Amino acid sequence: MFKNISAALGFGGAKVDTILDRNEVVQGGLVSGHVKVIGGNVDQHIDAIIIRLMTKVKQEVDDNIEFVDHVLAEYSVSEPFDAEAKAEYRFEFEFNLHPEAPVTTLAVDNNQCLVWIDTELDIEYAMDASDEDVIHVTPLPVVANIIAKIIDDKDFKLVKADMESGTVSMSGFTNESGAYQEIEFCQNGFFSRGELELTFILKGDTIYGLAEIDRVLRGDSYKSFDISIHASDAEINDLVDYLI
Repeated sequence: MFKNISAALGFGGAKVDTILDRNEVVQGGLVSGHVKVIGGNVDQHIDAIIIRLMTKVKQEVDDNIEFVDHVLAEYSVSEPFDAEAKAEYRFEFEFNLHPEAPVTTLAVDNNQCLVWIDTELDIEYAMDASDEDVIHVTPLPVVANIIAKIIDDKDFKLVKADMESGTVSMSGFTNESGAYQEIEFCQNGFFSRGELELTFILKGDTIYGLAEIDRVLRGDSYKSFDISIHASDAEINDLVDYLI
């Protein structure tokens, strides 16, 4: 009886450990690995193993900026099962990274974007065991090339990246996750000071985007666009020239 009560309180209960095959994944790429469950001091019934793909989203609350956990997607890894005391179980999983997950590997000091998976054991009448594992999201080549050309050819500097709460429409497409990434640039030339905020969202073989351009003395302007993930260098050059 004491062991059962302790397990229900989280002491001596089943433990969970998620091992990713790799923790660096390109936008929309495959996330795979396995979940290891180790039984505790007593037998326990596991209703489910749940993996949640998480990010941090910026919200304004009472004039204060807060970063809150946001679920991009949720996956069930197992059917209900009984975890015997001290026994070990292994469950394989794979899924494609949610297409609206932010790029987290941008070379910028003020990078407020984070992606991780939260694995949870759903155990009735017990404190859930959980595990967290960071995923480093790299940009698709077309996105990386657009950013590079803005920096190299247009003399902008990458200054910040974060996830905003809400929806945004681009070329007739609206994001579905309730959050979107903003990548911010600035340009400090004497005759060309300005700021640029870019949003990229992957859907299928297309990158949808929105650019907010703030030019000194010329005000704000918005431009939406879409471009194939297989776009040529010439198409990328034309897009950057159109945006700036």
